[in-house]
Amino acid sequence: MKRQFSVFLVALIAVCFSCLTRAAEYPSRMITIEVPYSPGSSVDIMARMIAERLQKQFGQPVIVENHIGASGQIGLNKVARAKPDGYTLGIGQITNLALAPSVFKQTLYNPTTDFAAVAQIAENYLAIVSKPDGPYKNINDVIALAKKEKQGLKVGSPSQGGLPHMSVALIAHDNGFSVENISYNQIGQIVSDVASGQLDLGVSSYTSLSPAIDSGRVHLVGISIKDKYLSRLPAIGDTLPGYSVAGWNGIVAPAGTDPQIIEKLNLAINAIIAEPQVQEKLLGLGLIPIMKTPKEFSQVLNEDTERFARLAKGIGYEPR
Repeated sequence: MKRQFSVFLVALIAVCFSCLTRAAEYPSRMITIEVPYSPGSSVDIMARMIAERLQKQFGQPVIVENHIGASGQIGLNKVARAKPDGYTLGIGQITNLALAPSVFKQTLYNPTTDFAAVAQIAENYLAIVSKPDGPYKNINDVIALAKKEKQGLKVGSPSQGGLPHMSVALIAHDNGFSVENISYNQIGQIVSDVASGQLDLGVSSYTSLSPAIDSGRVHLVGISIKDKYLSRLPAIGDTLPGYSVAGWNGIVAPAGTDPQIIEKLNLAINAIIAEPQVQEKLLGLGLIPIMKTPKEFSQVLNEDTERFARLAKGIGYEPR
């Protein structure tokens, strides 16, 4: 028995030493960052900005590969199925990670078990807009008047089941009224239909709606988060305590990747996000720089996945 235990102990020490050696030597070759969207997209721009700087930090090539399709699932599935050695990473969003199981009939991966959270890098925020001379001046107006509308409010958003749709559905569900989401291919058409009164409200990223807000074509009812960078804008959370819906972007690795490698990547990526030039670039893209530990990012992913699963069930959303 003693001999068996000794053999087991020696084997365990050897395995631990091997893991420590791999983590200490990481990276020793090229790293690939999978981007599930087209070249030139904001996600792609972020990935290339990080890749360029990681390459300088690590002294190893860091390349970006774009694999698009299935609302971002194709590229991320390559990460989920890759060897968990830290050499294949992906950049994901709330839509193709936390929201995916609730809005799609079939998903290629489980966002909470197939990935290791590495670093949350940015958040974006949504804007709800209305007709400038219409009745919906603030979120209190929306709730009070919506409760009187038997047919529910008509809300235009970029997609069925997307974060903009779900952000308004959350307000409606929690405050006892209904909404009819109408999806549009073009933001300009949402603006036109809100301005003409065909839609009660429109919702999309603040960046996409800001030209129409600034020109007065539509009225800003509120934005979906509170943040120091956005203090000049009316936050829905100021009226509805606890309400906060943020789109986010983050780096993930395959589940089972060595925690020491995850930590090494996290520290390197957070150092990149802390650079003034990088923060300026992100803010220019309408994104708020975020630096979190792997544990904190994992918590965001898990909580949002559970939150939107409850919401989808509560409103009877039919996955597409």
